[in-house]
Formats: sequence, C-alpha cells, structure tokens
Amino acid sequence: MESKKPEILAPVGHYEGLASVIKAGADAIYMGVGKINQRALKSNFTIEDVKEIRKITHDAGVRQYIVLNSIVFEEDLPYINETLDQLKEIGVDAVIGWDMAVISASIERGIETHLSTMASVSNSQAAKFYEKMGIKRIVPAREVKLEGLLDIKRKTNLEVEIFIHGAMCMAVSGRCFLSHDVFEKSGNRGECYQVCRHEFDVKIVSKNTGTEFYLGSDYVLSARDLVTINFVDRLMWADSWKIEGRNKNADYAYMVTSAYREARDRILNGEWHTKGWKDLWDRLERVYHREWDSGFYFGEGLFGINKSIAKEKKLYVGEVIKFYPRISVAEVKIIDNPISIGDTIHIIGKKTGLVRQTVKSMQVEKKDIETAERGIVVGLKTEERVRPGDKVYLIKSVESSDNNINHQLITEQKEI
Repeated sequence: MESKKPEILAPVGHYEGLASVIKAGADAIYMGVGKINQRALKSNFTIEDVKEIRKITHDAGVRQYIVLNSIVFEEDLPYINETLDQLKEIGVDAVIGWDMAVISASIERGIETHLSTMASVSNSQAAKFYEKMGIKRIVPAREVKLEGLLDIKRKTNLEVEIFIHGAMCMAVSGRCFLSHDVFEKSGNRGECYQVCRHEFDVKIVSKNTGTEFYLGSDYVLSARDLVTINFVDRLMWADSWKIEGRNKNADYAYMVTSAYREARDRILNGEWHTKGWKDLWDRLERVYHREWDSGFYFGEGLFGINKSIAKEKKLYVGEVIKFYPRISVAEVKIIDNPISIGDTIHIIGKKTGLVRQTVKSMQVEKKDIETAERGIVVGLKTEERVRPGDKVYLIKSVESSDNNINHQLITEQKEI
C-alpha cells in the first residue's frame, strides 16, 4: 500500500505533558474532558482547560482531539449534549467516541468524529457501517492483525488510526469488569483500578486429597507494553500513529513522541536504512515500560511482567526559583538528591514541558562548583528556557537483565 505521512498523535493528561509533546513534534494530541472518558479517574481536564489548550494547540499548529469514549447511561445524556455543544463552540478538531449517543450527536453538530477502538471494529463491513453514518476516522479493534488492518484501509474511504506504542489492556478493547467487581469502580467508565496489574497467588487444590499447592506470586493477567519502533516502516500506510499514555508523566510523553516522530522523519527522508531504529529503541527504554510486545500485528502473545524495566529512573532534586533569560541560568534550590557536573537531569514544568540536558556548569556566589549538595541554591546553566516552579530531577541508569528481554523478538519482527 502507498506510503504517506502518518500523523503523530500524542497523549495528554496534564499541562506538563502538553508542552512536552508539542516540543517533541506531535502533529495532534488527544485528551479527556469531564467524566465520560477512559481516563476519568486520573488524567482529566475541564471545559475551561479545553478552551485554553485549544489556543495553545492552534498557535503551535497541532490538532486537538477530545475523547468521550466510555459507557453512557441514560442519566448522562444531558451532560453529553451540553459537553458537545461546548466543544462545538470551542472549535476542537475532532471528538473520539464509540457509544451511539456520543457519535450520533457529534456528527449531527458537524464535529469531525472519530470512532474509538472501544467499538471493536475488526472488519471492513463493520467499518463501512460507521462510514455511512458520517464517521471520518476509525481506530480498529486492537486484536486485528496487520493484514486485517490493511484490508479495512483498502476497502473503505475511512482514515485509519493505529496504536504504535504504550500499555495494552488484558481485556484488549477495554471492556472489563474486574475493577468493578473488586472495587465497584468501572473500567468502562474510566475508573479502572487496574486489578489485572496486581500480583496473584495461584492456588491448586488436589481433587483426590484436598491438598493445596501455591505456585507463588505472579502478574498473571498483566499485559505487556506495545512497541513498534523496530517495524514502524511497515506502518506508513496509516493515517495516524497513536501513542498510549495519558496517565504517564512528561518524561514518557516527550521521549516516546520524539522517538516516533524521528522514526517517521527518517523513513520519509530516505534515512531509515542507514540510521535505523536501535538508537530510538534505546530512547524508549529510558522511560517507564513493562516487558515489550508487538501486540497483535503479527499474532504474538500479550501477557508479561508488570514492573517497569526502564533503563533509567529519576530522583527528585529540587525546584527552579528564578531564571535569567539573558544568560540562560536558573537558580535551583537543591531539596533532595545532589547533582554533579556530567549528570543528566530533567527539568519539567507546565509551560516548559521537559528539558533533558547534561549538567555542564554550576556556580555558587560566582564560584564554579562540581557538586550541588542538598540545602543550597545553585546557579545552573540551562540549554533552554525554564521557569520558576519547574521541578528538577536527576536521571540515573538502572542495570537490569530484564532490559534485554525482547532483543531476540526485535530481530525476528524486523525480518518478517
């Protein structure tokens, strides 16, 4: 299928993440609002936030999509209609939904409407049904293999958005009752407590003797994390590459968005075969992730370990007190972990997003120092503009054999 320029669609759950993904080169962002979205429990925005972010994204040339993709009950209908009226007035670029109450009302208002993966579209006939309704873009069911996705694209006039990175749900398309059963918090209403990520003791009882055996603790229901950076050149036919992670921090948002943006640019510029993807894989391994998996693109498995096996961890250092733009120096109060010349740090803030840099110069009372200890205020030379209130973190390498857990899988997928 003909290659195109897939949109880099990044997740936003807070203002720090918004600034980070814009800086990293996202073409579009998706975000929730209010109570009808799949991240309502943690990452959420108000209508006023949507309005403010609309201005920010417009100025940056970035599209803004609003997610309204959880189950809608009868009592939610007035809220849905009010919200859609407000989104229409604000002028968001699209609404993502799957409940008929949401998508039909969105289409009626003339809002560009995208169909969430929650609708579980897994074939071209189902896709055509939604196309006739007025849906412009679909996010197919996550269990559809690569060839099935290509068939949907070939046989419809719909835009197709595919997941390229991030957490996967053991319920695949998101309809799960575990959280509701255990905590009375519905995952289908954006309140998932992620019971599947917990440890379980597996008990076997002998039918003959009644003897109980424990297999020990394990994360038997926890899905691996999706990664496609090693075969993303085979996904250039898609209209949009979607990154999961509205609950993730600014480090994740920046590093993942920048890696896939660079991968796409290398492919478009004819540099993919010379520069490759291994340095981008290394970048992805430096932020939070579980064991990697290629999802269902090639029909592999889904379940793995729950803990993060990132190559790096961050330690809180302190806070920016003041910034001098003329000399690009930040006054930083060292509250916890000390930093030294040569260390890698992250500076994160609502408007700053993420600044990743090496500590090259520090001064106290105009004297150069090698290490800034806890309790002092240090002048830190920065590579970009930062702001008072920004948080500073020390980045440390994590040595773990688990970091190499999928290297054989990478090679096998690349050769498919």
